[in-house]
Amino acid sequence: MNKNFLIALTGLVLVIYGSSVIATKNTIYYYTTSETNSIEDKSQRLKLGGFVMEDTIGKENSYTKFKITDGNIEIQIMFDGFIPDLFQENMGVILDGKFEGDTFFADDMLVKHDNEYISNDGESYKVENYEK
Repeated sequence: MNKNFLIALTGLVLVIYGSSVIATKNTIYYYTTSETNSIEDKSQRLKLGGFVMEDTIGKENSYTKFKITDGNIEIQIMFDGFIPDLFQENMGVILDGKFEGDTFFADDMLVKHDNEYISNDGESYKVENYEK
């Protein structure tokens, strides 16, 4: 085989291997509330998703306290961070944090919303294609 080909192949293998190691170490896994039973190390940082339950939003010290569920399992959340404007009951959220016991302490939140916009005059629009 050609010496240059072997050098290029070795370099390519090293780049692919290095990229996969970096990606593995920087991955934060996303779990639903039902999947939390399968987590072996709950002290690791992870992303947790579910829907905010009705009548559970409150304040406790500097934390915003609420529960989320996926319809099966409820998890108590203690959130210490910026509350997005779209945060409300029955809204989907993805939280970034870690468990301490059975409570999930989060410091970052994404709110999941649909692609429908309702204007002040009551007309609704679909965001994807700008139709009424």
